[in-house]
Amino acid sequence: MSRKYAVTRFVGYIAMSLDGFIATPDGGVAWLDPFNAAMSDGGDDGGYGDFIKGVDALVMGRPTYDQVMGWGWPYEDRPGYVLSHRKDFSGDHIAAAGNIDTLRRAIAKDGHETVWIMGGGETQRAALDAGLFHSLRVFIMPVVLGGGRPLFTTGLTRNLTLTASSARPGGILDLTYDIKD
Repeated sequence: MSRKYAVTRFVGYIAMSLDGFIATPDGGVAWLDPFNAAMSDGGDDGGYGDFIKGVDALVMGRPTYDQVMGWGWPYEDRPGYVLSHRKDFSGDHIAAAGNIDTLRRAIAKDGHETVWIMGGGETQRAALDAGLFHSLRVFIMPVVLGGGRPLFTTGLTRNLTLTASSARPGGILDLTYDIKD
């Protein structure tokens, strides 16, 4: 059953190191485990529970999809749209795969209200350059990885407006931006 909304809202919600990386060079995210534990111990999920309640679909790159499927799909019945160079890519929980324009058309056809552009860096950049993002929430983690996969790969300049900021347990900085252009 397809739902129809006036406008699909594309949002980001992602953690990065102080030096701008979302994963180690091999794509690992275990460096986030101590922060997740600290936030859980303090009863603070970084707003994730409220955030995910409002999300009805996700966009991710193929490497992120592969990683998520290794853990088991944690997004209930929310469909995934996978940015992939392979036109024949398919898998569980995938509503569509292809380039950013293919995904945009599929998402519009399926009538989603709020879509989480979750990663990785190439996917973040493709969505940013395509003008999809409405807002971006970034958690800056107090760690310097010294290398890895960046939040955004090289692309167009975009202007952001800071709309909220707060400190979280463990020295985490929570920043929310609206995309100006």
